[in-house]
Amino acid sequence: IDECALKTHTCWNDSACVNLAGGFDCLCPSGPSCTGDCPHEGGFKRNGQVWTLREDRCSVCSCKDGRIFCRRTACDCKNPSADLFCCPECDTRVTSQCLDQTGHKLYRSGDNWTYSCQQCRCLEGEVDCWPLLCPNLNCEYTAIAEGECCPHCVSDPCLADNITYDIRKTCPDGYGITRLSGAVWTMVGSPCTTCKCKNGNVCCSVDLECLNNN
Repeated sequence: IDECALKTHTCWNDSACVNLAGGFDCLCPSGPSCTGDCPHEGGFKRNGQVWTLREDRCSVCSCKDGRIFCRRTACDCKNPSADLFCCPECDTRVTSQCLDQTGHKLYRSGDNWTYSCQQCRCLEGEVDCWPLLCPNLNCEYTAIAEGECCPHCVSDPCLADNITYDIRKTCPDGYGITRLSGAVWTMVGSPCTTCKCKNGNVCCSVDLECLNNN
């Protein structure tokens, strides 16, 4: 997260926000007025002072030579006083664990997993799930493979899942009838073959169970 660009940092107006991996830094402006203390929320933090953010108890900030650096609290699960709210992975209580949707796998608080194209997380005994994010595709036709959650690009419209039918694009069906896009019919002389018109493309598939029964 770029706190500097999103304006979610806690740097004083006279300090410059610099985004860092896992946090941000506040640079004290140069000049005689720049002391080792750090302007913060209308006041000052002493040089060397360490504190927890009021709006986020899981973040720790420190002041050093006029610069503020904030980061997430490091989790030490061997420490009996570890804050389980900030470090759910340290919570070993049975009541904080979660069974997955099948009821066969147990997850600890803080664990993440994917189920039925959703990203799920166990937090203090409760399961929270949200839709899995898929990458944006810049292609005309896409399809979702069996067992997968996100679509991929395909060049063959017959393989596409995202067809928007245009009834102006028709197909010959072998019976001498012109079919509108989206229409479905059985192929002439092949009762186990079903065809569909996809915007001017005749797409056919064979029903193997039908073939075995005939």
